[in-house]
Amino acid sequence: MKKTFLAVFFSLFVLSTASAEIGVNVGVSAQLGSMETKGKESSSDGTSETSDAEEHIFGTAGFFIEKDLTFLPGPFGRLAIGYDNIGHDIDLGTQTNQRVDSLGADGDTVDGGPNTVSAEVTGFETLYATLNITDWLYLKFGSVTVDVDTQFKKNHVVQTSYANNHELDGTVLGFGVEKSTDNGLFFRLEYNDYDIDGKSVKSTGTDSKFTAELLDVSGTTGRMSIGKSF
Repeated sequence: MKKTFLAVFFSLFVLSTASAEIGVNVGVSAQLGSMETKGKESSSDGTSETSDAEEHIFGTAGFFIEKDLTFLPGPFGRLAIGYDNIGHDIDLGTQTNQRVDSLGADGDTVDGGPNTVSAEVTGFETLYATLNITDWLYLKFGSVTVDVDTQFKKNHVVQTSYANNHELDGTVLGFGVEKSTDNGLFFRLEYNDYDIDGKSVKSTGTDSKFTAELLDVSGTTGRMSIGKSF
C-alpha cells in the first residue's frame, strides 16, 4: 500500500512538472493535536470482553512537498497536489485490564492476571490536494496511511500471539490560510481533521479464542508551516 501510495504521487508530480515550468513548494511544519483511539478485546465464546477509549495530546514536526497545477484550465488550476510526512513517533498510551481466562475446579473464575497493551504511531504519511478559495484561504483533502506498532503483555510478559505492526488507511479534511512574500517564502496556519479505519487482529497463540480490535482512530491537529516556492 505504501509503495503504491508513493508511486501514485510521484507519477502525478512528474506528469504535472513536465507540463509546467514552475510551481514547486517545499516546507516544514510543526503541529499540536489530539488523537482518540477506541479498542476492544473479546473471546469467541462470549465469556470475556473489554473495551476502552483513550484520548492523547501530542506535538510533532514534519515536512511536505507540493506541485501547483496552474497549467490546468479553469478552477482546476487552483489545485495543488502534495505529499506530507510526519517524522516523529506519536505515543498512543498504555491500557491495563484484568482478564478472566478460565474457570477453576470449583466453578469459580480464575484471574488471568494484568493485561496491558501499548501503541504508538511510527509512520504517518498523507497524499493530499489543496484548492485555493481565495488568495489566502484554501481547502485540503486527502488520503492517510498510518503505521501503528503495538505491544501486548500478559502478566508483565511480552506476548507475540498478536501481530505487532499494522498499516491503517484513512482520510483527512482541513482548511488553512497562507501569507506569501515577494521572495517566495510562505507561512501557513492549518486545521486538519483525521478519520482512520480500525483493524481486527485474532490471536494465533495459546489464547487463540481472543480477538483484539482497534475500532477507530480519529484526531485533529493545528499546524504552523513555513516553506519556499520555486
